[in-house]
Amino acid sequence: MAKKMEDTVLNQVNVLGTEFDNYTMAEFLQILSGRLAKQHGTFIVTANPEIVMYAKDHPEYARLVAEADFVTADGIGVVKGAAMLGTPIKERVTGFDLMEKLLGLAAEKNYPVYLIGAKPTVADQAATKVRQKLRNINIVGVHDGYFSLTDENVMANIVAVKPAMVFVAMGFPRQEEFIAQLRRHLPDALLMGVGGSFDVLAGNVKRAPQWVQNAHLEWLYRLAKEPTRLKRMVVLPQFLLAVRAARKKQANAR
Repeated sequence: MAKKMEDTVLNQVNVLGTEFDNYTMAEFLQILSGRLAKQHGTFIVTANPEIVMYAKDHPEYARLVAEADFVTADGIGVVKGAAMLGTPIKERVTGFDLMEKLLGLAAEKNYPVYLIGAKPTVADQAATKVRQKLRNINIVGVHDGYFSLTDENVMANIVAVKPAMVFVAMGFPRQEEFIAQLRRHLPDALLMGVGGSFDVLAGNVKRAPQWVQNAHLEWLYRLAKEPTRLKRMVVLPQFLLAVRAARKKQANAR
């Protein structure tokens, strides 16, 4: 779906074929708040180097990302890659941080929220924690991520409660595939893929201390806490090599 022209002209940065919207967190919130107030449906992808590389190698997924209304730079690798290509991104905007701020907005404006994804106990725990933190939050539904994307009952249950925001924690590419289907039935809602964020909301996974986040070493902290992520981390040097190759190609073309 094309980005709506009534928003300010979008400043985009291309990193290895993925177009990132170049806004700060504050700018994103201002834009999204306006769209929610006007009931302008919004599909948000929070992309890290893994997603960029996956999209690069999987055209069908790349098309899904291209159809999103906004793509945020979720990983510091994306920010560094954009800088290497001479097109700096203003600020890293993580999916978790953006989700938390949108949940706060939902509580303030009484926007109904639906949480879907993760394990059954995790999804419920995440909802409980959010309700404890945001007393006015209106969570109209919770569902785990263990279902077939062809299960029409899950889709129907979400549509029936008419959420203004749906956060989908199923990891890529599944969450974006689900959102692409859901948005046809909820054209006015904000739909956002949030990966493993429900585990953090539930308190089962701890975020890195603030100083580690500020030093852009959150990835290293998570690797130390979850050594099984090592296989996934292999994509980071591959991403940087691809960015360097793209930079060299740019230089040769001049």
